Amino acid sequence: MKYVIWTVRLWYPAWMIPMGLEHFVHIFPQPGYFTTIPLQHETLFAFLHSHLFDAVKAVELLTGIAVLFGFYAPLMLLVCMTVVFNVIWWDAPLSHYHMGSVIAGGKVFVSNIFLCVAFFGCYRAMFTLRPKPLPIGADGTVKAAPSPGLQQLVLAGRIIFGVWMLLNGANYLFFGLWTMPTGHQPIAAELMGAFVHSGLMSVAMLIQLITGAFILTGVFAPAALCVVMPTSVVALFWALLEHEPLPLFLALAAFALNGLLMLAYFGYYRDALQRRVLTLGESLQAPTFDSTYVFANGRTSRKHFMAAVIPLAIAALDYTHPGPWNSWMVLVLLYPAVVLYARRLHDMGHSGWPLIVPAGLTVVAMAIWARLLDFGVQLNLAVPVVALAVFIGFTVWGCIDKGKAGTAAAMA
Repeated sequence: MKYVIWTVRLWYPAWMIPMGLEHFVHIFPQPGYFTTIPLQHETLFAFLHSHLFDAVKAVELLTGIAVLFGFYAPLMLLVCMTVVFNVIWWDAPLSHYHMGSVIAGGKVFVSNIFLCVAFFGCYRAMFTLRPKPLPIGADGTVKAAPSPGLQQLVLAGRIIFGVWMLLNGANYLFFGLWTMPTGHQPIAAELMGAFVHSGLMSVAMLIQLITGAFILTGVFAPAALCVVMPTSVVALFWALLEHEPLPLFLALAAFALNGLLMLAYFGYYRDALQRRVLTLGESLQAPTFDSTYVFANGRTSRKHFMAAVIPLAIAALDYTHPGPWNSWMVLVLLYPAVVLYARRLHDMGHSGWPLIVPAGLTVVAMAIWARLLDFGVQLNLAVPVVALAVFIGFTVWGCIDKGKAGTAAAMA
C-alpha cells in the first residue's frame, strides 16, 4: 500500500505544480483556453475576468508543492478538494463527457481523494459523531473542558448557521421563495451567470443543504463546517465584486460565523494542521516518502532503492512523451529522482555530483520537447534517448552495488 501511495504522491504534484505555475509564468498553453464549448468558455472567462482563477491556480501550485515536499500536505489536500471538483466538473459535464477530458480530470480528482484517504488519520477527529467545542486557550493549547457559557454560545451559533445553510440550499433547489442575486456590477453578473449556467451553483446549494443539516444537528459538525467553508469564501468573494451593502453584510456574516465555529472546534482540526505526517503504511522504523524522495542528506540501501524506483518510474511513464506540458511534469519528477539516486550513491560510498550528467541531459531533453531548444531532427531524437539511457545506467548500478553502509545507516 505504501508504494501505491508513493506513486500517486509523485504523479499528482508533477501535474499540479506546472498547471498552477503556468497561470502566473505562462510556460505552456494552458489546456482549455481555446475551448469552443459554450459553457466551458463562459465559465473559464468568468473565472479569469473576476480573478477567481488566480486563487484556483495558486491553490493548485501550493498543493503540488505541499504533496511533493510533505509540507502541510493534509491541509492543502483539503483546501484543494474544491479545486479538483471544479476540474472534474469542467472535464466531465461541461465537456459533454468527452472521454479524453473525463480521464484527465478524473485522474486529478481521484488522486486528491486517494491521498486524502492516505492521510485519513489526520482527518479522523473531524468525523467525531457528537463533538464538543475544543477551542484554543490563551497559551495556544486546546481546552479540553470549555466553559458552559461557551458551549451555549457555540450551540446558538451552530443552530443559526445550520438553519441558514439548510434553508438557503432548500430554497434554491426546491422552493424558490426568494431569488438569488444576479449581480449589478458587470464582473459580478458574469461570474454569477457562469455559476448558474454551469450547474456549480446547484452543487454549492446542495452542499449548503446537506452540511446545514449536519451542523444543525451537531453530527460530524467539524467536518461539515470544513466542507461548507469554500462556499462561504466564494460567496464573500462574489459580494466584494458586487459592492452592494446587503449581500456584502450577509456574506461577511456567513463567513465570520463559519470561521468562528471552526475555531470553536479547533481541537478537531489539529491533526490536519501538522507540518509533516506519515501516510498509511509508513512508519519511522522504515524509509518514508520524505526520507526517500525529499531529503538528499542520507543513504538508501539497495533493497529500498529498488522498491522506490518503481513508483518513480510509473509516475514518470505517464509523462514520457513529447508535448507542450509533459516536459514540465518530467522536470518536477527530476527532483525526487535526483534525491533518490543521490542517497543511493551515498550508500555506495560515492558523491551525488555524477548525477549532474543525467539531470542535465534530462533538462535539455525536456527543453527540446517543450520546443524551447532545437538542435535538428537527429539530435532532437537522440538527446532524450541518451538521457533515459544514462538514468537506466545509474539505476542498474544502484541495483547491483551492495553499498558500503549498514542497514541502519541506509535507512537514515
